[in-house]
Amino acid sequence: MILTLASSVTKRISKAIAPNFLRWSLRMHEFSPSFSMLPLAQRLVSIEVQDDYQLISSRLKGNITHDGSIIGQISTSWENFVDQTWDVFFESRHQKLKAAKDHQQETKQIELETQNQLKSQQRNRRLKQQHTRKETDDDDAHTEFAELANQRVQLLDQYVRPALLPTESEQDFKRKLFTTHEQDHEHNSYDYFVKWVRGEYLIAKYGLVVQQAVKKYPTLRDDVAGLNSVGDTKTIDGEEVEVPLDLILPKVDTVIEAFGMEDWSRIKVPVSSWVDADDSDSQDNLSLKNIIHNKLSGQISNSGPLNAYFEMRRREDSYELWTFDYIFGLAQYLLDRIKAMDSAESAPVKTTILDVGAGDGRLIYFLRRSMHEIVVANSSITSTNISLRRKSGKTNRSTKAKMEANSLTYTMPTLLATDDGSWKAPMYQNKQIGVEKLSAVESVAKYAPPSPEHSSTEEPSRLIVICSWMPPGHDWTADFRKPQSSIHAPGESGVGIVDEYILIGECDDGTCGHNFLTWGNPNAYESGDGNESSVPLPPYAQDGYQRIDLEDLSLLQISRFDCKRSSESKTVSFRRGA
Repeated sequence: MILTLASSVTKRISKAIAPNFLRWSLRMHEFSPSFSMLPLAQRLVSIEVQDDYQLISSRLKGNITHDGSIIGQISTSWENFVDQTWDVFFESRHQKLKAAKDHQQETKQIELETQNQLKSQQRNRRLKQQHTRKETDDDDAHTEFAELANQRVQLLDQYVRPALLPTESEQDFKRKLFTTHEQDHEHNSYDYFVKWVRGEYLIAKYGLVVQQAVKKYPTLRDDVAGLNSVGDTKTIDGEEVEVPLDLILPKVDTVIEAFGMEDWSRIKVPVSSWVDADDSDSQDNLSLKNIIHNKLSGQISNSGPLNAYFEMRRREDSYELWTFDYIFGLAQYLLDRIKAMDSAESAPVKTTILDVGAGDGRLIYFLRRSMHEIVVANSSITSTNISLRRKSGKTNRSTKAKMEANSLTYTMPTLLATDDGSWKAPMYQNKQIGVEKLSAVESVAKYAPPSPEHSSTEEPSRLIVICSWMPPGHDWTADFRKPQSSIHAPGESGVGIVDEYILIGECDDGTCGHNFLTWGNPNAYESGDGNESSVPLPPYAQDGYQRIDLEDLSLLQISRFDCKRSSESKTVSFRRGA
C-alpha cells in the first residue's frame, strides 16, 4: 500500500515537472552544453507521455476485436438466424412441392433451379451485408484510432509546447531553438533533440496504426521485436533448418498495404522540388506539427505509419527496411556482376563482397542466404538441362561449350561484414551472423586484392564493397578508390583497390556521405578559395569510376525518411574502368 502510494505520488510529481524541466534544459543547454540535462529531460517526457498513452490506449481493449466484439457477436447471431430461417422455410416448401408434383419431373427441376437461384441471391445478400458491416466496423475502428491519435498528440503537445513556445507568440516561433553558435558547436545535440521530438510526434500520431499492422502482418514483427528470428532454426521433417527468408523479410507489397502507402511515390524527388502544400495555412502556424516541421525542420509533412514504425524500433542505426524483394534483387545483381566480370577473365576469379559500416550484419546475412538459394536453384536447372541434352544425344562441341559456360553462370563469393562499433548496433549471438570490428579504411586495407607487383605470385581476386547509409558528412569512397600499391606506399598511383562499390541510402542531396565527394552532386561543391564558378569532375570520375544508378533495385527499397512525395533511399553502383 505504501509503495503504491509512493509510486502514485512520484508519477504526479514527474508529470508536473516534466514540461518545465524540458524548457529549463533547453535554455541551460545554450549556456552550458557540456553539462546538458537535455537528454535526461527528453527521457522523462518520453516516459510520462508513454504512461499517458497507455491509459488512453486501454480503451481499445475488448472493443476493437474481430471475434469477441459485441458487433462480431451480433453479426454471428444474425447470420445463424438467417441460415436457420432459410433452411426451415425452403426445406418445408421443397417437401410440399415434391409430394404434390412428384410425377412432374420437369416442373421439379425448374423449382430446384429456382430454389438454387434464390439461395444464391440470399447468400449474396448475406455476403453484401457482411461486407457492409465489416466496412462499418473498419470505419468505426479508424474513427476511434483517429480520435485516440489526436488525444495522444494533444498529450505530447502539453509537455513539449511550454518548452518550444513559452509565450505562445509568433516571436517564439521565429526565435531559434539554439543560438547560431550553439547550433554549429553542438550540432549533434540539436539534431538529436529534433530527431527525438519528431519521433515522439510520429509515434503519437500513427503508433496505434503501426501496432495493428504489426499484428496483422507477421513479417513486420521481426524488426519490432528485436530480430529474434534472425539465425534461428526450426524443425522441418525432423531436420533443423534456418527459418525461411520469406517468413522473416516482408514483401514490398506487404509493407505498402500494411502502412497505407498506395499513393506514395516510389521514386526519389529532388529536395529542390519539394512543395509542402498541406502546410501553407499560416493560421495553423503554431500547431505542434508546424512547429516541428517548419521551426525545427523535423520533416513530418507527408509522413505516415511507416515513419512511425521506424521510430518505434528505437534504433539509431535503423534506416533501411530490408524487404524480401530487395534482398533477392540485390543478390541477383551481384551474382550477375560476378559472372560478367569472370567472362572477361581466363578463369573465374575469387570474389569478396565486403559490407563496411555493416552495423548488426543483417544485410550480409540475408545476402549470403539469398545468393546461396539462387546458386543452388541455378545449379539444379543446369543439371536438368545437361541430363536432357544427354538423353537427346546432342553433345557436340558447341553444346559442350555452352554447357561449360552455363555451369560457370553463378559463383558463390565470400561475404563479410565489418563495423567499428561506433553506432552501437546490436550484435546477435549466433554463428550465422558475424561482424568483424574494423573501420571502413581498415576493412578495405585488410581484404584488398594483391597489388600488381604481387599478382603473379598470389591468387587473383577482386573486391566489391557495399556501404549502406554512410554517416553524414563523411566520405569513405576515396579509400575505396585508392590504388592497391598506396596501402603500403602512400601517394602511389595506379588502379583502384575496389572493382565496384555499391552505395545504399540517400543520394545527391541527402544525409549519406558527402553530397559532392561521395555522390558527385555539383550543387554541393565547395572550393577552398570560395570560387565555385568552375566545378571539377566528380572525384569518382577523376579516379576512373563510372556511376550507374540501379533504378530497378531502388524501386524495391523502403527507408526511414520515405514519404508520400518521395522515396528517399536509392542503390547506386560505381564501377572501375566501366
